[in-house]
Amino acid sequence: MIPTRVWAISDIHIDYQENFDRMLEFARRGHRADALIVAGDATDRLDRLGELFRELVSHFRQVLFVPGNHELWVRRSGHEDSLQKLQAIRALCANTGVLMEPVLVGQYQKVWLVPMLSWYDDKDQPAHSLFVEKDYAEDRTDEMWGDFVHARWPQHMTQPLAQFFAAANEPHLAQPFQHPVISFSHFLPRQDLIFHKPVVEALALASKYDPLPEFNFSRVAGSRRIDEQIRRLGSTLHIYGHQHRNRRRHLDGVTYLSHCMGYPKERQRGHVAHEAVEPLCVWRDDTGFVV
Repeated sequence: MIPTRVWAISDIHIDYQENFDRMLEFARRGHRADALIVAGDATDRLDRLGELFRELVSHFRQVLFVPGNHELWVRRSGHEDSLQKLQAIRALCANTGVLMEPVLVGQYQKVWLVPMLSWYDDKDQPAHSLFVEKDYAEDRTDEMWGDFVHARWPQHMTQPLAQFFAAANEPHLAQPFQHPVISFSHFLPRQDLIFHKPVVEALALASKYDPLPEFNFSRVAGSRRIDEQIRRLGSTLHIYGHQHRNRRRHLDGVTYLSHCMGYPKERQRGHVAHEAVEPLCVWRDDTGFVV
């Protein structure tokens, strides 16, 4: 019997035709027993997203998805706000057979795949933010970050966005999981995942070599709320994306994996490894976890 495999990738940005072609080429190799996790930032265009979904579900047993920040941009969408866009994404997933809820996969062994909606806490939420101050540059993030222009939220929303999205995951967290869990979100769950070195050492290097000192990614990176929910789930492996810097870390009993395709120019410059043009196998039901 063919083993069931779980593949994961994020930030595929299929508005670049090269990226779209890479995903289709991979899907068409034959994965009828497999599950695929796409952890956000495919495209802000619903027609393009639907084209991708229909292709993927024809080649995988299960396709799972959570939206990233790009999906919730309302430019060229006709939606009044990003919550309305989120509902349209949910409807698209339902209509194409893509999952945004937990699913149990595997034949010999089994594992739960659990999607987690998420957003980031900015520095005004110090208990949950991943914020690290850059004391060597003026902060112009508000002027530079696309979400502040292309995403739009209802005026009646008063709670932090990261709290709103975390609350949407609560029904999943209440579910009993009798097998290992692979969870996934678009945004980062921990501050130390931002850096390739310990925070203090990374900041010392950044003050000398930061290519964009006026932009502070930590303000829009993620939220500690995600990690709190990961641990309530009892995840063995958590997949995330967003940063376009791939990492694999084992921290406090959980393995955190970022496997982002990123932009073609990032691969050309070596910022993203060339092998990230394809999803990564993270679990097999004949051998278990493989990362």
